[in-house]
Amino acid sequence: MKKITFSLFICLVFFQGNSIAQNDSKPETLFGDSGLVNTKNLGFFVAPSYGLTQMDGSNATLLNLRSGISFHDNLTVGGYFSTSHNESQPQSETTGNTYLEYWSVGGFAEYTIFSKKVIHLTFPLYVGYGEVQMFNKNGVAGLGKENLLQIEPSAFLEINLFKYTRLNLGAGYRFVGEMDYRNLNQSDLSGLTAYLGLKFGLFR
Repeated sequence: MKKITFSLFICLVFFQGNSIAQNDSKPETLFGDSGLVNTKNLGFFVAPSYGLTQMDGSNATLLNLRSGISFHDNLTVGGYFSTSHNESQPQSETTGNTYLEYWSVGGFAEYTIFSKKVIHLTFPLYVGYGEVQMFNKNGVAGLGKENLLQIEPSAFLEINLFKYTRLNLGAGYRFVGEMDYRNLNQSDLSGLTAYLGLKFGLFR
């Protein structure tokens, strides 16, 4: 009985070893050249941009920075930060010598078509959390602050300047969730923003 068991064990080891030797395929992995996510198709970028918009009837400039990881230079996911740059005096504000400060942070998803063409289109969608607060020349005006949620679909025309650099220009519409800050509400902060920016990264 022991001899039969030992013989079966030897046969099993032999056939298994022979099967492995004949199988030239690589093991399946999550990441890597043969994985579910092919690292050869992964890229990334950092994109600073300048925005021009209106908040409560006054012109406001925005400084933006976003970064993301792209798949096949087609679908990108990442994060962003945006903050107001100029001292914008809201039209509805009754206290003199004050200006509105705004910032927002969150995530985005971006879909790009014909990215290998010199000129192509890309469509970012931003979803974030932000804050507005009144300041004056001496700092915080002591008028409280208000948090907000926002979503901003955008459309950009993008130009491949160099292998690792792209120029983009376009616009987005900022939808702000329900809020109430002094004489401001969501309709005063929602609106169109024009953007001009650059992308630096590995596009593949």
